[in-house]
Amino acid sequence: MDCTTHCINKMIKWKYKPSGNCPVQSEGWFLGYYFYFRARWNRATIEFSKTEAGWENDLIHARYTLTKTEEYAAGWLPKWKCKLLIYKGCLKFLFKKNKSKTI
Repeated sequence: MDCTTHCINKMIKWKYKPSGNCPVQSEGWFLGYYFYFRARWNRATIEFSKTEAGWENDLIHARYTLTKTEEYAAGWLPKWKCKLLIYKGCLKFLFKKNKSKTI
């Protein structure tokens, strides 16, 4: 595990790590924001909300498509790849969140 992956993993508090198939799902908190990851159909996405209850009420702070696949392939992505996609989503969120604060 490289330094970036290790550091991002330390900033995530997992509700549960990627599991299941069709869809693969994961939930947790990154820097105090709730996230929901889902890989289904032909894409993997991650959504961030200030709270889990906010997410349940569709109060989404940020939403990213992390990858696109052939039709139906996303639901069968390996769990290790889903974790890497979650790290990618967290980094996107971190840098876009910080950028919007400084402008």
